[in-house]
Amino acid sequence: FKNDGYQHEKDSNDDIVKPPPLPAEDDSYALGKVKLSRNEKWRILKNVAFVSAAFMVQFTAFQGIANLQSSINAADGLGTVSLCSIYAALVVSCIFVPTFLIKRLTVKWTLCLSMMCYAPYIAAQFYPKFYTLVPAGVIVGLGAAPMWTSKATYLTQAGSVYAKLTDQAVDGIIVRFFGFFFLAWQTAELWGNLIS
Repeated sequence: FKNDGYQHEKDSNDDIVKPPPLPAEDDSYALGKVKLSRNEKWRILKNVAFVSAAFMVQFTAFQGIANLQSSINAADGLGTVSLCSIYAALVVSCIFVPTFLIKRLTVKWTLCLSMMCYAPYIAAQFYPKFYTLVPAGVIVGLGAAPMWTSKATYLTQAGSVYAKLTDQAVDGIIVRFFGFFFLAWQTAELWGNLIS
């Protein structure tokens, strides 16, 4: 969709921009409001809460482990090297992976797959060696960029639909969804440090 902030600039690729979908004849529209069941609104809120809770649980484990890497796996700098492998792979992943995966798997399945990339690193803590932690760190790094991209895309799409359902400003709903998400996600640091 076009960004209204650039409406005065002439784009040579106008034909690439996807037009907004037209309503079907059997859809009920009243004064621009979309009429869907109350269950649809609750489903969106439930999904936003679920994604937020999933990130909180995952990052409770991951951040707790990451904060202690240089202390727990200090021998030969293993912990520090494993963290370096995560962020080096993340830099490469940011450039290539998110768009590729989202186009092929959709936002939902990209989010599910990329969240699973954290499991090997967390499991590798039970047998910390260079040949377990560093490759697991690379997997985390490769999965992190599509995970954060698909999360942001999902919350934005859900916020847009919810705003139409409730006849509220889209920006306000999206900000509220992101605020709730980051509230839950930031508590992971608290829980992870309390547990460790």
